[in-house]
Amino acid sequence: MKNKNLYELKEVINRVNKKGNNKFKLALLLNEKMIDERIESIDKLREQSEEYKAFEQKRHELIASHAELDENGQVIVYSQPDGKGSVTNDGYGYPNIVKEKKKYEKQLTELQEENKEVVEAEIKKQSDFVETLDQEIDPAIEFSSIPFDAVPEIEYEEMKVLMPFIEK
Repeated sequence: MKNKNLYELKEVINRVNKKGNNKFKLALLLNEKMIDERIESIDKLREQSEEYKAFEQKRHELIASHAELDENGQVIVYSQPDGKGSVTNDGYGYPNIVKEKKKYEKQLTELQEENKEVVEAEIKKQSDFVETLDQEIDPAIEFSSIPFDAVPEIEYEEMKVLMPFIEK
């Protein structure tokens, strides 16, 4: 089992933890505790450094001072560059730079150059995190088993994910 499977297990446990009898729920609870500890350790690998957070804050401030804003003063983000496409509501996309575009581009380039090492370190950290997800769980987790007759009616895909727990 790989580290990335822990996230899927956690998601399925959250979907089925109200089903079944206490024997089923207890095994889920014990397994969830071990999964949560591992996920917490893995997630620490992708925590942003304080330096990178400061860089991102400066970058956001720069964008906000040059971008198109809504009536609440929030940056409007589009699905395509230069204010094209639809407005996105999830915060991902492209801000429409409408004020002093050349000055913005120069300041952004300077900011990126000043923080080149910080950004590169963050990219490396994220790459290492993704690599960790594809590695086998080490040391292996000794999951609590669930007798098959204790497993309630659950979806096929949920059953597939929970197979490491289920006694055959």
